[in-house]
Parts: sequence; C-alpha cells; structure tokens
Amino acid sequence: MRVARETLPAGIAVQLRRQIETGELPAGEQLPGHRGLAAQFDVSLSTIREAISMLVSDGLITTRAGRGTFVAVDLPVQSRPGRPLLRAEVEELVEAREMIEAQLARLAAERASDDQIAALRDAVERMHDASASPALYPDADVDFHLALAAAANNRYLFQAMSDIRDLLRDDMELGAEAAIRRFGSLRVSVESHQHLCEAVASRDAAAAEAAVVAIVKRNKEFVLGLYALGEE
Repeated sequence: MRVARETLPAGIAVQLRRQIETGELPAGEQLPGHRGLAAQFDVSLSTIREAISMLVSDGLITTRAGRGTFVAVDLPVQSRPGRPLLRAEVEELVEAREMIEAQLARLAAERASDDQIAALRDAVERMHDASASPALYPDADVDFHLALAAAANNRYLFQAMSDIRDLLRDDMELGAEAAIRRFGSLRVSVESHQHLCEAVASRDAAAAEAAVVAIVKRNKEFVLGLYALGEE
C-alpha cells in the first residue's frame, strides 16, 4: 500500500484511523511492527514513528514496552458532536473551510502529482457512484476533500482538514439533504467537484480556488436554508 510521499505521516495516520474507526483494526488488536508498517506503506521508519505518535496522542493507539503497538482497548469518544451543529457553528465552519480550502486548491493545482490527480478523479467517481444514496454520499464527499488536501502537499494543512473531518461530514450530510430537497438529485454537487478536479489537473490555480469557494458557499446556502426551515 503506497501513500503519496508528500502526505507521509498525516496521510498514514488518517488511513490507520479509518481502519480503527470502521473496526477493520478492532480494539486490542496488535499492529504490525514499525518495520512491517514501513514496508506496507513504502515509507521510512521515522515516518511510521511520527504517524503512530499522532495516533497515540489521539488515544487510538497504545504502545507496550517490549510487546509492540496496539489499538487502544478503551477508544475515545468520537470527535463528532453528539448534537446537531448550531447555526453559528455552521457559519464558523464554512468560514474556516473557505480560508483553508481556497489555499489547498491553489496549492494542489501547483503541486499535485499525477497519482494525486488520479486519486482526485477516483474520488469524483466514488461521489458519482454514491450520488443515488444521500446516506453514503457525505463520506465520498469528505474523501474528495481530504484527497484535495493531500494533493496540496502540505502536511500541516492536511492535518488541519483531518482534524475537522467529522465536522465536515456533518456539514456535507446536511448539504446533501438540502440538495436533494432542492434539485431532487446530487448531480450539481458531483459536477462541481468534477470541475474542481479538472482545474487542478490543468494546473489552473485561480480556477481551482474559485471552484472550491463556490462549492463551500453553495453548501453554506443549502445548510443554512435547512436551518431557516426549522425556524419557521
């Protein structure tokens, strides 16, 4: 399993986190040794140590002297809030997304490797395949935006997006619901992400930035429209 070298520790941490959260790596499971993980992801030992350190800090992984590295038995409560986001929180999240993702899109257009562009196109295909299911679509949408973050090849910006992943899903779930109500399908969303992907592929930083800002603003309009309905 190869991870683009530019994403390195954060990207590996995200993949392992996903395996833990889905139960593919169950609580108490022993992970392969550092050398085994390094071979699996085709990276250096220092990269694996840094990725594991991130997961230890998050309480997902524990290390036992002389025994190895294990998935924590008492996993922390997911960072997703247990209640719907307040309107003010949605507005702040959108504000953060506009600032972060505009820069990510520009950097991706300038720096993305061929493999990362292919990953973006694959992500669009997954969005298209999931567009008939509002329940599945938000996960595909989040995966696209994380692929965009990876393509920017800045580990700290990538980590910033990873840190708000669960909040992104909440926001995108509401956006998908609103899009279905307004248009009857998610075709508009798929097409706008396709446009963003092709702007990155054509190395058009200005177009990529404009495309992602339009996506975020449209989602804000949709989500806040739902809040307005609830206030009537």
